[in-house]
Amino acid sequence: MITPRFNLSQQDNSLIIRIRAPYCSLRDLEVDCIQNSFLFFCKPYYLRLQLPGNIVDNQNTRSSFDCDSGYFTFIYDKETPGEFFPDLEYITKFLVTKVDASYDENETEPIMVLSGEITPTEEKMINENTKQGFGFALKTHKKFATVISEFDEVFEVNPCETSLLERRKMRLQYEQGKFDMEHYLMDLEDEEHEIGDKLALPLPWEHTSDASLAFTSKELDFLKDQANNPYNLTALQIRYAFNGLIDILYAYCYDKRTTDFEGNSESGWTIVKLASTLSWCEAFEDPKDVFVSAFRRTLTYPYYRSFKLATKVFEDLKTLLKHDEKLIIKILIEIHEIFLSGDCCRYILNNLFIKDYIMYVMKWDKTKWRQFLEEVYGVVIVKDDLGLKLVENEESFKIEKKMKSLQIQDQSELLDSDDTDESDSDSSDSETDSDSETNSDYDSSTDEDAK
Repeated sequence: MITPRFNLSQQDNSLIIRIRAPYCSLRDLEVDCIQNSFLFFCKPYYLRLQLPGNIVDNQNTRSSFDCDSGYFTFIYDKETPGEFFPDLEYITKFLVTKVDASYDENETEPIMVLSGEITPTEEKMINENTKQGFGFALKTHKKFATVISEFDEVFEVNPCETSLLERRKMRLQYEQGKFDMEHYLMDLEDEEHEIGDKLALPLPWEHTSDASLAFTSKELDFLKDQANNPYNLTALQIRYAFNGLIDILYAYCYDKRTTDFEGNSESGWTIVKLASTLSWCEAFEDPKDVFVSAFRRTLTYPYYRSFKLATKVFEDLKTLLKHDEKLIIKILIEIHEIFLSGDCCRYILNNLFIKDYIMYVMKWDKTKWRQFLEEVYGVVIVKDDLGLKLVENEESFKIEKKMKSLQIQDQSELLDSDDTDESDSDSSDSETDSDSETNSDYDSSTDEDAK
């Protein structure tokens, strides 16, 4: 069966469900609603929703079908007039998860429903297992070593064979070896020119209102096809998930600013390379560690390697994070499309990270997220934090540059002095010749008078 495109909206006392089901068989139409459960079936389409509040099917219920657009519209009264149904635009979270079930008539034990609470013992065991995990919140432990060669352009390390601590140690050593001080210093000189132009670009989402944000038809098609997975994370895994997200979003902001907010064919490479969460399957507990890593990689890998640019991108990210979660979801969908394009196997990152993040953002605890953002807003990165000896080398570079400038100035003054001496010499010779000519003329005149 096909899940149709749909969207949900509300008025004070009613809920509106719009479903696009073109070329359906109307004679098979079946619609039902009981409390917060809604069912739509019209061959070959099937949709079942678990709504955030109860609705009632009564004499006020209205339904219609537009054969030109293929849209069904259903309007139901809310059981509690005036009740607000939150997050209706996040349609994936209302899809009923498909469950495979089997029945054994000899089974006498009742089905147990888990409460979703993690006991301290379970939390300790899960946190221990994350040390060998990778992917979203380090939840993945699946082996894909048989095809790891397909992803050698994506990952800097095989996550199946290394622990989190091993990956971190290897990453720091690798970044240290890849850092090019000469490239960095040349870009330091360019901060008033090409990089300066990038810094001056206005930020598109700076003046965007959350009310104006809406999912496009393409984005709705993507969301309705995603799995409504549950996420029962430990406190440590939540930290990993939050920090991994801002790492990915920082890389996205860098790519946008350096491509004039248009993106290009190298956007996938840039995002993966800057976000160690993706390229190294890294995980962070503290947001400052995220940005130390992001800044280091900004000064090591891409074409523009400027600390001032990295700081500007950080400010772009902070502005982005002040918006509603809807903007984050739209960006993650865009990243998903970027990873699908190109000849590199970055699609694996969608399965390991991006799809989970899209679903998790819809469901996360907003209070915990806002508390985490206060930590992010308080982070300040200085050059000494990066461990790349930037300050010392910049000072040496400035002194060397000043010395070269003085040498050039001395050479220029010496050349000017030589030119002046030659000019004075020429002038003196000219005056001597003139005096000689004058004396000669005088002598000739005296001789003629004597005669």
